[in-house]
Parts: sequence; C-alpha cells; structure tokens
Amino acid sequence: MKVIKPKKLNKGDTIGIVASSLPVLPVFKKNYEQGKKVIKDLGFKIKEGETIGKQRWWMAGTPKEVAEDINNMFADKGVKAIMAQTGGYSAISVLEHLDYELITQNIKPFVGMSDMTAYHLAIFAKTGMVGFHMDDVTFGLGMNASSGKDKKLLEFDEEMFIKFLTRTDPPGIIKPLTEWEEWKKGKAKGHLIGGILQLLTRHIGTPYFPKLEEFDGAILFWEEVGKERYEIARCLYQLKYAGILDRISGMLIGKIKYVKPIRDQEVREPEVKDLVLEILKDYKFPIMQNLDFGHFTVNIPMPIGTKVEFDTKNLLLNFLESPVS
Repeated sequence: MKVIKPKKLNKGDTIGIVASSLPVLPVFKKNYEQGKKVIKDLGFKIKEGETIGKQRWWMAGTPKEVAEDINNMFADKGVKAIMAQTGGYSAISVLEHLDYELITQNIKPFVGMSDMTAYHLAIFAKTGMVGFHMDDVTFGLGMNASSGKDKKLLEFDEEMFIKFLTRTDPPGIIKPLTEWEEWKKGKAKGHLIGGILQLLTRHIGTPYFPKLEEFDGAILFWEEVGKERYEIARCLYQLKYAGILDRISGMLIGKIKYVKPIRDQEVREPEVKDLVLEILKDYKFPIMQNLDFGHFTVNIPMPIGTKVEFDTKNLLLNFLESPVS
C-alpha cells in the first residue's frame, strides 16, 4: 500500500474538533477548554463539530451521527486537520459508517490516541493515510495545561505538535522524558503501526485492519492501561497467532499503566516484563519499553505509516521522515 501523507498545517489554519468517542463530560469540561486554548495559543483556529455537546450512552450521538460529524470535517475544505476531544469506548461502532472514498479525496491529519486506534487502523487500511497517534484535546493538551505540575510537559506537547504537524523535515531524534528500557537488544528500522494493545488486537480479522503484508518490516508500537496481565498475554498471543509477530522488525512499548491484579489471590503473577519476554522469546526483533507515549503521560507522536529507527543500547528513537508533506 502507498502511504499517503496529509499536507502540513500552517499558522492560522482551522482545526476541527470532534467527540469521536466519549462526549465532553462535565467533569472534564475544564480540561477540554484548556486544550482548546492551547491550540489557539499555538496560532490555530478551531471549529467544533456537531458532536461537541451531545451525549448518548458513552457516545456523543449515535454511530451514524458521529460518523457524519467526522465525514463532514473531512469534507470541509476550510478544516485542515481533525482532532479527537478524547478517547473512549465506541469508535468501533462508527467504522462501518465512515465514507472512506470521501476521506481519500480529502486527506488531512486526524489526531488522537486510545480509542482513536480504531480510526487510525481503519483509515490506514482503507486509504493508506497516515494516522496521528498523539495527544488529544482534553486528556492530552488540556490535561497537561490544567495540571500545573510541570510546565515542561505542556512545552513538550506544544513542541511535538509543531514539529510533527507543521514541518516537512524529519522530526529526528526525540530525547526521553522518562527512563526508557532495553528489553531485548538490537537495532531496527521500519514504518510504525500500532496503538493501544487491546484495540490493536480486537480489530484483527475485520475489514478495518491492515492487511498482513502491511506489517512486513514494521515497527509495532503499543501501550496499555487498566488491564490484567492475562489480558496483555492474550493480546500478544493473538498477534502471534495472526502471524504479525513473524513479520515485524522491532517493537516499541509505551507506558503500561494501572495493571489490575488477578481476582484469584493465590495465583502468583509474573512481572509484565517477564510475561512479555516469555511470550516473545522465540522472536529475534529488538524491544524498547517505557517510552513516552500512552495514557496519563505526555505523548511522543507515533504516526502510523512513517519510518523510524531505534537502538536499544543507546535508548535512541529517530524519526526518519516527516508524517506531513
């Protein structure tokens, strides 16, 4: 598949915001407004979608209504990029209602993480468009702006936004903010594919998952939050049985947060590292872990379809090309 890069953003461009999964809940309204302010302070205009302010169950409307909002944002020539207000639980129900031909004719950055993995994988599979796994409006830009704990996190967020969305030169080497780890030594080079682990595996076998050959030589990246160790194991075995692990050239693991203990108290559980390495022991590809992407952390953008290289010995991650043109 030919990877299609959207056009870069310029100061003064309009960014459309959609509630593509969870609605803007009152408890997070402050973060949402702070996220909008960050975007405006960076020099961009905002257009809110029809889903902003709506709520139905755990969604901002019916699946068709959410899809219509996203489709309209892609169709709107005045909107140069689309951002999810946050993640959630319902993106999978929207995929069948998206107009992929329309998206193909109106390529633009679609930004978000967590539940947005479903959209990134589906749109990449159907159109070849780069998907921007990076901080969203509410739990990314807004949370880092509202916390007030460390201004460096917001500054990093803003730097990544400009570097990955407004420039056509390669972002280059991104320095660690936290302690990255070498789990299996080596170097690797390839294009990124990934997202939150539970959704990455849940879409296997559907029309909204990249073809197996799209993983040839890929760097698979994943993160996870709020799951039991056995659920992480199940997901990794699913990747194995699907033949994906036979094809990739390397693995980058982000933050694994809030791992739940098993209910059977007499079971002795392994550490997550021991679990992962046991399941992947027969594979030669290198693994680097605890990178700065995932939940409840500032996110290094991981644009699906773009080339990177990494070196576990030096804990180095180098973006070899820009995700925009």
